[in-house]
Amino acid sequence: MIRSCAFVLTAALAASAANAKDAVPAFSGAMPGAGWSAVSVPGDTGEHIFRHYCFECHGPLPDKPGTAALRAKYNGAVPARLDERTDLSTEFVIYTVRHGVSVMPAARKTEITDAELKALADYLARNRK
Repeated sequence: MIRSCAFVLTAALAASAANAKDAVPAFSGAMPGAGWSAVSVPGDTGEHIFRHYCFECHGPLPDKPGTAALRAKYNGAVPARLDERTDLSTEFVIYTVRHGVSVMPAARKTEITDAELKALADYLARNRK
């Protein structure tokens, strides 16, 4: 009886683990850090990092809360999408990501590495005038 219960329990746990593994798709990109975007991108360029970490909130409207908030804040004085801005500095992006602003939480080094953040900041500051 005990052996059969142990077998059933072991089988149930194995099936549960297999189902959990199948329910959560593995990230296919080769990027360190936890990430939080559903956009799967390969590589480590600033644009790829932006799409991986930031796109869920700062992508194109109508359903991106970060873009909507910046549109409301600046009322058209600057582009609402971060990747279209011309006034962002590398230092500002790094500070904002690490410390957060308004409802945007701070991102720890376990979420986005320093190297990823530097590449992201350089990408967002690329159009600075």
